[in-house]
Amino acid sequence: MAYNNPFTLDFGAKPNLYVSRNEERNKILNTFLAEMPSTHIFILMGARGTGKTVLMTEVAHDIRDHKGWHHVDLGTDGDMLNALAGYLYKKYQMLDPKIKLDVSLKGIGISVEKGSKYSDIHADLDEIINGFKKKGIKILVTVDEVSNSPSVRAFMSYFQHCIREEMDIFVIGTGLYKNVRALQNNKTMTFLKRAPKIMIGALNLMRISRYYQEVFDIDYDKASVLARLTDGYSYAFQTLGYILCDKGKKEADEDVLTEYMVNLSECSYDKIWEELSGEERRVVMAVADSEPVTAVNEIRNKLEMDSNSFSTYKDTLIKSGILSDRSSRGYVSFSLPFFREFVIQQYTE
Repeated sequence: MAYNNPFTLDFGAKPNLYVSRNEERNKILNTFLAEMPSTHIFILMGARGTGKTVLMTEVAHDIRDHKGWHHVDLGTDGDMLNALAGYLYKKYQMLDPKIKLDVSLKGIGISVEKGSKYSDIHADLDEIINGFKKKGIKILVTVDEVSNSPSVRAFMSYFQHCIREEMDIFVIGTGLYKNVRALQNNKTMTFLKRAPKIMIGALNLMRISRYYQEVFDIDYDKASVLARLTDGYSYAFQTLGYILCDKGKKEADEDVLTEYMVNLSECSYDKIWEELSGEERRVVMAVADSEPVTAVNEIRNKLEMDSNSFSTYKDTLIKSGILSDRSSRGYVSFSLPFFREFVIQQYTE
């Protein structure tokens, strides 16, 4: 008999069974809702499937439930500034019917009934955002998967202008470490190096165990065995739970583990592997070809790589959420469940 499945395989959507990241969530909420915020931006980083987008969405929903906030979720594919102007215009028109919208092939232009017109999108946005400020309304913008693209740079440049002009606009972004690094290393974006970054790592295994214990009606020891198979990886927690429910099982037998590892590979690890550079793959392969927890010196010697070069790749892989040095100082291991087996398969095929 199959269970009603409370788990989800969707990326980004808040699942029915959600292990909340209260510390990170409260840090953003307390900062943005403060009378004098210490920052107007947070960037969430971590490997694919760690729950960056889910956390961002949860915080955005919490904030927009407060009186005096508007939330805008921007995609990064199109013209972000025009999209922001279009959304805010519609919201502002409800408050001030005198403002009118002109649409042309060049994008959005805002004009006031008296006939004066702005030709610059920055001026249009300034007018609306300052108008919201006068009415006691703040703007929260969420941006998923930031990268070093022209559209993102244009938006971030305008955001920096807003901060200088003391406008009430706040930003939460998510991104992979290498994409965020490329963006902030752009010569016009160096101010983002000072933006607070929150690394989204492993979920608490005890909380995962409690969820598994409740859903599958098993004792805590058996639930802990299941939890350890996830290594706290958010997508793995949902995937293993989903497969167990779908198969009507309460333990991870060979059939469950096979489907679990295939799902991790096809839906997450293939993309992570694709985004690694050649030298990063060499380091990852050397780690996979060693003991589960291995001394850094041993791996460096195996690669015949100098200390500085190895440290650069190791640090990138740690900040990307692939490797972990949490096990012991001077040692590394994989952060993602069964990623070692996945890597071994890549160079044995």
